[in-house]
Parts: sequence; C-alpha cells; structure tokens
Amino acid sequence: MPISKRSIYERPSKSPWNFERCDSDMERMMMDRLEGDPEVSKWRKRHEISIPWIDGRGRMHKYRPDFLVEYTDGRKAVIEVKNPALMDSPSVLRKESAAREWCRRRGMSYEIATMK
Repeated sequence: MPISKRSIYERPSKSPWNFERCDSDMERMMMDRLEGDPEVSKWRKRHEISIPWIDGRGRMHKYRPDFLVEYTDGRKAVIEVKNPALMDSPSVLRKESAAREWCRRRGMSYEIATMK
C-alpha cells in the first residue's frame, strides 16, 4: 500500500471543517475509521497541537501529531498514524515518549495506529 499519497477528505461529519487533508492512504483509512466509530464524537487533523521533543543530538524540535480525537464519554486522545516499519526508529520513539508525557499532563491519551 502506498503510504505517501496526499489527498483531500471531503465533508467529514465529525470534524469541524468541511474538509481535512490526508498526507497518506493510512491517514485516509484512519479518517474513515474515526468517521465510522460510534464512540468518536469529534476528530480533527487540523489542530494546534505542537509537542516539543529532543533528538539524539540534543536539538529541540516540534512534533505535530496526526489527529486530535474526542470520544462520546469525554475522553480525549492524540492519535499518530505510523508505518509499522518505522515504529522502532529512534526519532519515532523519542516523539512518542514526548507525546505520551505531553498528553499525560493534560489528562489525555496518546495512541499509535499502524493501520494494518
């Protein structure tokens, strides 16, 4: 499956926008999943979340996760869609660690979806 096909997701019912941009087929699949999940009340790809993380050389970067999701029971989650082949990369692991801490401090969860 190609993982870098960019496209527009038109007329999502659970996003506040009339379209969302997809950076990959996996993201489009996640959008379909979020739209069809009865436990998801809202989701958005276009959000303002920017999580600081430090690379292996000690340099600061900003990480923008893929989705902000709100569930019908009030829970909120940040979801990152990731190619399974990249899961063990040092930068992915560092971003994940920073994102988990960022979410924990805000009472949110952090999830990685590999879209198998």
